[in-house]
Amino acid sequence: MPESIYVINGFYMAMREKYTKESVKLHYYVVEWDSANLSWEDFRGKALGATDPVTAEAGSLRNSIFKQWNELGLAAEPDVGDNGMHASASPFEALCERMNWLGASLKEDPFGKSMLEAGISEATIMDWTKDPQVEYEGKKQSLFDMLEDLNAQDCLDKAAKIAGVNSSVKSTTNSAFVFIKPHAVTDKVVALVRNNLQQRGITIDSEGQIDAKTIESNQLIDNHYYAIASKATLLKPEQLNVPEDKFQ
Repeated sequence: MPESIYVINGFYMAMREKYTKESVKLHYYVVEWDSANLSWEDFRGKALGATDPVTAEAGSLRNSIFKQWNELGLAAEPDVGDNGMHASASPFEALCERMNWLGASLKEDPFGKSMLEAGISEATIMDWTKDPQVEYEGKKQSLFDMLEDLNAQDCLDKAAKIAGVNSSVKSTTNSAFVFIKPHAVTDKVVALVRNNLQQRGITIDSEGQIDAKTIESNQLIDNHYYAIASKATLLKPEQLNVPEDKFQ
């Protein structure tokens, strides 16, 4: 009998370490805004900025942190991995992140409540928090990918279709979970982010910090990156959804 083989995603573990090292912390904001004034796509592209802070739009948070990293007190120049900021990719991912990082209640969270009122079951929503491959329009797709960059109403409507329910529930307020990554948490960056969001008409409902001990003991980063970890180490090759447009 051959010995057991363990496959470890080195990228994930290296990333995880940055959140669980002693003395590090992240600074978070729970924010909301009217979708009529700012689309989710523009929130990510213009307010947050592209993944690569070098090419991110001027004035965006990631680009601003990159250009001012020295005077903001960062130890090193930001790059694609350490790019200063994270923000939810959709209203649904924001719900998942608030439940994970802040212990928000599905039934009390505004978007979670809307999903339940739309007729999407609690069991389905909780299953969706792990970004499963779901059947939609004749093919299996990532649940997170299908809802990415949609405003609250569009996200709710599409989620209802995926779940196979009819809904007339209205949800016009976009609400996201945003955090400064550990490598960029300084008083000056915290102030920069707060001011930038407010200047764009984005309301900060709450903010705070989460330390490394809490992140590790509550497995917050593991749940946050669950989709990456599971695809790299848990799923069998035949269970993976390979995009036809990327792999011929």
